[in-house]
Amino acid sequence: MQTPSDSKMKYIVQTDSINFLREALKSKCAGVRFGAEFCEQRIPNLDHLMQAYEETVNAGKSFSYSIPILSNIGIEKIRPQYEYLKKQGGVEVVIGDFGALNLTQNTEGLKLRLGRPRVYIPGRSPWSQITRLPNQNFFTKRKVEKIFYQTSLNYLRSIEFYKKLGVTGADVDWIPKCFPQYNKIIKNGFKLSIHSQVVPIAVTMRCHTARFTGESSPTLCTKPCLRKVFNIRQKELGKSFILNGNVIYRQVEAQSKEIRRLMNTGISELIIPMGPVSKIDDVQGIDEAIAALSSGA
Repeated sequence: MQTPSDSKMKYIVQTDSINFLREALKSKCAGVRFGAEFCEQRIPNLDHLMQAYEETVNAGKSFSYSIPILSNIGIEKIRPQYEYLKKQGGVEVVIGDFGALNLTQNTEGLKLRLGRPRVYIPGRSPWSQITRLPNQNFFTKRKVEKIFYQTSLNYLRSIEFYKKLGVTGADVDWIPKCFPQYNKIIKNGFKLSIHSQVVPIAVTMRCHTARFTGESSPTLCTKPCLRKVFNIRQKELGKSFILNGNVIYRQVEAQSKEIRRLMNTGISELIIPMGPVSKIDDVQGIDEAIAALSSGA
């Protein structure tokens, strides 16, 4: 059995919390993704970014900074953060917004990666019924399913477009039927990292969690999503989901055979989220997740 140090695949922890980051730095992970993936209200301030970067580098682990979809206010908030990261040299930035991507064109010295909001995957939705066309033969249904599990990056011109902007890789979801499509993207010279634990199936600009908890204004949000989730049950289809912040997730459980398939595709990183959605909040939880994932590699 391989251990995390033996495996070629790196295990990365994602968080936007300084306290969680410090737990991650004590774990067996190879690096940290710091920052907000989906909500601009959770963008760390510059002081927290500087603190997170310095502590991660001092711990000898890799550091990446995640940026969500942004309003004009959000773009102005990350502008000085870009300037700070530029001075550090070679820091990876995970872009979830075209405005943020345009801003990096004037900021040299950063490594660019697409975040999940920039990679369209129809298969994020769990409605398997969508591929069950009535009165169609087996081969027609297989063709539809193949399209359903492709991504926006399986269109070669998309990859070439992003490469011209300096983007070298992207984040994708743990959707086993997409793995063959991921392999094709990697063969076209694009590095991929895959998120474990949960798949986002719906992202909104207006936060449902804030609405349910009675937050008065986005700018005054107390960020209840840092502490709680809502469990949602769709009775007709028998599906369960998790609402956290402005995202609805579905949980996924990695199987050993799926992890082996990933190793063969050349996925470079497995990302483990911390927080109330994954219920991982300390070094023990991280190391247990790494052990579970690496046991199948």
